[in-house]
Amino acid sequence: MAKIEVVRHRTKLLPEMEGPIARAYARGRNTGPQRAQCREAAELLAEELPDGAAVLEVAPGPGYFAVELARTGRCTVTGLDVSRTFVQLAREYASEQGVPADFRRGDVAAMPFVPDSFDFIVCQAAFKNFADPVDALDEMHRVLRPGGTALVQDLSRSATNAQLDEEVARMKLGPVATFTTVRALRGLRRRAYTPEQFAATVAESAFGTCEITQDGIGLEIRMRKA
Repeated sequence: MAKIEVVRHRTKLLPEMEGPIARAYARGRNTGPQRAQCREAAELLAEELPDGAAVLEVAPGPGYFAVELARTGRCTVTGLDVSRTFVQLAREYASEQGVPADFRRGDVAAMPFVPDSFDFIVCQAAFKNFADPVDALDEMHRVLRPGGTALVQDLSRSATNAQLDEEVARMKLGPVATFTTVRALRGLRRRAYTPEQFAATVAESAFGTCEITQDGIGLEIRMRKA
């Protein structure tokens, strides 16, 4: 039987998401189709949350999804990002939208929260970039309340080029943005996890087990704190 890789530490290969780089990323994500996608995904997630749930989004970037989730009124939302620029942009966006969401700067591997702070944690399209993935999972487990769930949604290393092309086509970007997005996703795929790699990594964390669903180019991983 082939040995499955357990990812404990990763070399940081991506540029810092600060200043002009972070602002350019935020502008690229702030399109009509992508805002609508955020709104739809937030409404779907809100339906499974109990009223008044405390939700943490890890690595929310410019905060578009977190703001849409808070807008539903079903939960309180906190976002934690290592980027100072993203935290500033997310706070500005929440204020502009008149939506109460709290954004803080911090490291996912050493979160500035007391144990048992949240009912639900969501992390979208960022886990593959974490330098210390097992530490990150242990921290998610620590700040979750008993019975709480952590949801990770990210690119699958098993995604094919054709699937990536189809996904980007659904974003309805311009020709230049389409080209650069496809190139970026193909590059990021090298850092992504297969389902087997993610399961092996979770097994080394405080969660121990998880449920993994593969849908198109993505993986959805649910972990529950007993």
